Amino acid sequence: MLLAVVIPTTLSGCVLVPFIQAFKEVGATEGDRMALLDKEIKGFNSAIVWGNHTEAASYVAPESQLKLSSQFKDTTEEERIVDTKVTNVVWGDGAREATVQVKTKFYRVPVYVVNTRMEEQRWTWSTGSWKMVDRTVSEG
Repeated sequence: MLLAVVIPTTLSGCVLVPFIQAFKEVGATEGDRMALLDKEIKGFNSAIVWGNHTEAASYVAPESQLKLSSQFKDTTEEERIVDTKVTNVVWGDGAREATVQVKTKFYRVPVYVVNTRMEEQRWTWSTGSWKMVDRTVSEG
C-alpha cells in the first residue's frame, strides 16, 4: 500500500519540472528575466568572437538592426577578439532594461598586439526575449 502512494507522488513531481522550466523561460518575474539576459549576452558575444555578424545581428532589436549590423561587420573584418568579460550590469524598469559593461580583449589584423576596450551594451526585454538596442565601444 505504501508503494502505491510513493510512486504516484514521485512521478507527479517529475511531471511538473518541464512546466516550471518553461514558465521561467517566459520571463514572468524579474529574477527570470535577469537569468535569461546572461544567456543572450553570452550568445551575442560568442557570435562576435567567432566573427559571425549575421548571428550577432539576431540578438539586435529590429529598430537597431541597420546601425548595429554594419558595426558588427566592420568589427569582424578588422579585428579578432581574444576574450570578453561582463564587468557590470545595471538593471532598470523592473528588469525590463539593462545596461551591460563588457571588457573585451582583441587584436587588429595583421598586428598581433592585444588591446583592451570597454563596451556598453543596452538591452531591452520585448515580446518574451532580450534584444540589444544600442552598443557603444570605447577604446582603452
